[in-house]
Amino acid sequence: MILYKIIGSLFEIPGIFILICFIMFLYYLKKEKRVRKFLLSILIIIYIISTGWFSRMLVYPLENKYPPFKLQGKEFSNDNGIILTLGGGIISNISENTNQLSDSSMQRIYQSYLMYKNLRYPIIVTGGKIEGTKNLPEAFVMKDTLIKMGVEPEDIFIEINARNTEENAKFASDIAKSLNKDKIYLVTSAVHLPRSMKIFEKYFEENLIPIPTDYQLSRTELSWYDFLPKMEFLKATASALHEYIGILYLMLKN
Repeated sequence: MILYKIIGSLFEIPGIFILICFIMFLYYLKKEKRVRKFLLSILIIIYIISTGWFSRMLVYPLENKYPPFKLQGKEFSNDNGIILTLGGGIISNISENTNQLSDSSMQRIYQSYLMYKNLRYPIIVTGGKIEGTKNLPEAFVMKDTLIKMGVEPEDIFIEINARNTEENAKFASDIAKSLNKDKIYLVTSAVHLPRSMKIFEKYFEENLIPIPTDYQLSRTELSWYDFLPKMEFLKATASALHEYIGILYLMLKN
């Protein structure tokens, strides 16, 4: 079974690229030295960034910054809060006139629904559309999904103009202030939460509480599987790198 997994990983993305680079490296083994070094470098880089052991080093510091939210607890029983949910993308036109939340958005919406079901706080969903496209603003799709789950329409407030996290915070803050609540429960992917908190703290004077969800990687012990090149690890690495670049940008900007 292990051998099957190893061989199978070489015929999937990104393993297939590693295999191609390795074959080309063998082809140039006794030929052009510079080409050989270049191919070997590419092979090593692709392998490293698509393995679980490397992905964990980047993802865990972001995802572990804030503890998972627990619905039970006295601190949540009497406060006056809002659930503020950030969009994570949609897949447009699955069929005519329909749109579907991305996996990331769905995880965020489900977490918000669970909180609403237990706490009955109003929900703000924020997310516009990708600039230059005709896509429906994702906040509309998020609202429709929440209603289908059982959230009362009058408990959902939408913000449809934000194109990035900065605008999520800026535009949603106006809605939140009008609702006059004591606490803001910020729901987004765990890997995205550290950068989001840095941005939202500029716009919210209220008690901002981080609610992580949509974890990229499991918390199991390191195993042989984490040394295989897998798309799930490459995706997690890419997400973490995106966040680190965003955090660096905020530091330089400030």
